[in-house]
Amino acid sequence: MMPRPLTLSLLSGCLALAVALPAVAEDAAEEKGLWERETLTGEWGGLRTDLADKGIKVTATYTAETLGNVSGGLRRRAIAESLLQVDVDADLEKAVGWKGGLFHVTGFHIDGRQLSANFLGANLMTVRDIEAAPATRLYSLWLQQSILDDMVSLRAGQIPMQEEFFVSTNAAYLMNGAFGWPVGFSANMPSGGSGYPVANAGARLKVQATEQLAVLTGVFTGNVAPGTNFGGDAQKRNRSGVDIRVDQPPVWFGEVDFGVNQDKDAKGLPAMFKLGGWYYNGRATDQRYDLAGVSLGSNASSGNAKTYRGNWALYGVMDQMLWKTEGSVDGGLSMFLRGTLLPEDRNQLPYAFDTGLSFKGPFEGRDDDVAALGFAFGRMSSALAARDSDSRRFGTATAPDHDFEAALELTYRYALTPWWTIVPDAQYIFHPGGNAVLPNRPNTPIPDAAVLGLRTVFKL
Repeated sequence: MMPRPLTLSLLSGCLALAVALPAVAEDAAEEKGLWERETLTGEWGGLRTDLADKGIKVTATYTAETLGNVSGGLRRRAIAESLLQVDVDADLEKAVGWKGGLFHVTGFHIDGRQLSANFLGANLMTVRDIEAAPATRLYSLWLQQSILDDMVSLRAGQIPMQEEFFVSTNAAYLMNGAFGWPVGFSANMPSGGSGYPVANAGARLKVQATEQLAVLTGVFTGNVAPGTNFGGDAQKRNRSGVDIRVDQPPVWFGEVDFGVNQDKDAKGLPAMFKLGGWYYNGRATDQRYDLAGVSLGSNASSGNAKTYRGNWALYGVMDQMLWKTEGSVDGGLSMFLRGTLLPEDRNQLPYAFDTGLSFKGPFEGRDDDVAALGFAFGRMSSALAARDSDSRRFGTATAPDHDFEAALELTYRYALTPWWTIVPDAQYIFHPGGNAVLPNRPNTPIPDAAVLGLRTVFKL
C-alpha cells in the first residue's frame, strides 16, 4: 500500500497548482484573450509554458451539474454534484533524460449526492459518468517505458482498465455510465472492476505492430476493494484510492485493435475495430444454486452460494464515421457499437450492448459542438430469473423475475469558449436494477425513470 500522507500531499499539491491563479499577472505578450484561450486560467504568468518546456504538463477540469428524475425511480428528487480532476503528465526524457519514459498521475475531488444510488433504485446503468461517493482520491498513478520508436510500451502502476481496454471514442460523448466502463463489466466483476472512480494495480503491454494493427495485453489485481463492509460499496472500502491491493487473484486482459483511414489526410472514412476479452482467476458465485445444489430461492437453502473457479468475458467494439463534413478534420456523423458476452451461471448480467450516433459540428459555425444519441441494454441472467421463480414457488419472496435494464440518452455539447462547455442531457431508464422492486412494496417493480440535467465543464 502506498503511504497515505505522501499520496494525499501529492494530490493536494496538484489540486492547488491547477486551480490557483498565480500571483503575477498574465504575460503581456500572450496572444489570446480570456474568451479565445484554451484554458480558463491561461498560462499562469508563463509557468505553464515553462513546465511544458521541461516535459511537465498539468491539466485540470471542473465539472458541475444539476439533474433530477422528473418521473419514476424510488422518488422524485433533484441533486447537484461535481468533479474536479487534475492530471500531471511528465515526459521523463525532457525532464530527467530518461529516454522513452513517461509518468502520469490523476486525482479526483468528488462532491454531491448520487441520483442513481439514492433515488433511482441503484440502477446498474448510472445516469452520470461522474457519479460516485464524495471523496478526495487518487485515481491513477503509473510509469511507462517505450522502446523501438514507441512501437512497444509497458505501463505499470495503478491503472484504470477503463482507459486501456474497451474504449470507444464516439461513446465518450454520452454521459450515462454504461457508455464508459461497460455495464457488462461493472455488474459482474469483483467490486465493479477498474472503472471510475477506482483503479486496480497492474501492468499493460502495447505493441503497435503496424500503423493499422495494435495488440494490448494486461494483468491487474482482480478485486480493487475486497470485503463486504460499507454495504458492499467498493468506493467506500477504498475511499482515498490509495489502498492498492496485490494479494488478490488476477484478471488478465487481451485486445486486438485494427484501424483504417486513421490518418487525418486519409481519403476514406475512419473506422476502428476492437476484439478482446478477459479471464479472472478468482471465484465467481452461482446465480441460482447453493453448495448442496439447492436453489437459493428455497427456504431449505443454506444461503451459501455455489462458486466456480474463474470467470471470463468476450467483447467487441466498432467506431465508424458515416459521413464527413467537407473541409473538416474530424467533423461529421459517426456511430459506435459495443457488446459483451459472459457465462450465465456466474454473472447477473451476461449479455449487454450499447450503440449510438454522434455528430460533431452539426451546425455551421459550431465546429466544436457535438450532438449524440445512445442506447444501452443489458439482459439479466436466466439463472437469476429462475432463482426468482423458485422464490415465488417456495414462498420465500414475491418479486417478479429480473429481466433487463436499458437506457436511452440524448445530449448536446455546446462549446461557449475553448475552455467552457455546457451540456443539456435527457435520459430514460427502463427497468431500473433489472426489474428491482420498491423497498416497501415487494410485488411492485421500480418505475421507469425520466432524467433531465444540465452540466457545465471548465478546462482550468
